[in-house]
Amino acid sequence: MRTVLVALNSKYIHSSLAPWYLKAACGDGCGEIIVLEYTINDDIENVLGEIYSLKPDVAAFSCYIWNIGKALRLSENLKKVLPSVKIVLGGPEVSFDAEKIMEENQFIDYIITGEGEAAFKSLLTALKDLKDEPEKSLLSSIGSLVYRFDGNIFSNNPCELIKDLDQIPSPYTGEMLASTSDKVVYFESSRGCPFSCSYCLSSTIDGVRHFSLDRVKSELFKLIKAGVKLVKFVDRTFNCNKARAKEIFKFVIEHGENTAFHFEAAADLFDDEMIEMLSQAPSGRIQFEIGIQSTNMQTLAAVNRKSNLDRVFDNVRKLRQHGNIHLHLDLIAGLPYEDFCSFKTSFDAVYSLKPHNLQLGFLKMLKGSKIRREAYKYSYNYRSYPPYEVLGN
Repeated sequence: MRTVLVALNSKYIHSSLAPWYLKAACGDGCGEIIVLEYTINDDIENVLGEIYSLKPDVAAFSCYIWNIGKALRLSENLKKVLPSVKIVLGGPEVSFDAEKIMEENQFIDYIITGEGEAAFKSLLTALKDLKDEPEKSLLSSIGSLVYRFDGNIFSNNPCELIKDLDQIPSPYTGEMLASTSDKVVYFESSRGCPFSCSYCLSSTIDGVRHFSLDRVKSELFKLIKAGVKLVKFVDRTFNCNKARAKEIFKFVIEHGENTAFHFEAAADLFDDEMIEMLSQAPSGRIQFEIGIQSTNMQTLAAVNRKSNLDRVFDNVRKLRQHGNIHLHLDLIAGLPYEDFCSFKTSFDAVYSLKPHNLQLGFLKMLKGSKIRREAYKYSYNYRSYPPYEVLGN
């Protein structure tokens, strides 16, 4: 059995972590697995032709707000030219209304919702072991799977989250590193977030799970030695566990060589010891993306964002004064209770911190987010198609 895992990244410089995790999780027992990475700017007919030429038995697509349109078009056309291929979708853009998506797109055979490593391996094992369609009893035993059977759509209960993340095989194989030699490589030392910001999908999963520090250091060392230029951590609040954060900061400062490291961090969780440690980092070694989002306290309370703004601003100034850390600060326009005048206040305050980058994003009413479910509270109007940007409130 041959499976292709297809990633449609937003830019050439980006890579995708999900298909490599899935391939590693499946091991050698699920047949041949090929990872194909493209961008949404690649010609869709060329992408279709390359996938078709491989004659896959299974084609799986990771779906996000930036690629869902192309993923659906590719899947539909692939099914037309390869009617026997099984189409599998996964990712946040199909995890919260999977049955509806399958009803509207008859060419989709399976959707895996949420964390996918265990479910995807189980599905491929079922498809590989049976020449005909798997029995319903077998499909019904696969957690997080949405599937068709006898013309009906069934949705299984979610898989239990993997508690010991070290059980997941490393995605950073020689094959993966060779394919991302000139790209940003994404990295996670944890999954989940301790906070519950209503606009963020991380709030849909309770708690934070960590990979062991030994594994984190081992994988980072492998990336450094492979000559990766930029490692971008996808941990939602990297420094929520201060002791772990300090250990990893210390490691990349001492061993980072020519690799830069990008972290998403909460500025009010930095302490003096951490800031002193960071002041010793070689210039350009560490980048921080810090989401301030708004300085309107009523707004922050409405979106469940807990933040000590005085401490945020004080710590950002301390980081900025050393001149060795690249600072990227975020604001979101369109949050509850933030009108134009209030937003100008937020913008001026953040701009005064003199970040290297100030990113202004418009609120996205993401599927699965609390703010989307509560859109009626603030009379939100937003685009009905990805990326679901707010139009007014």
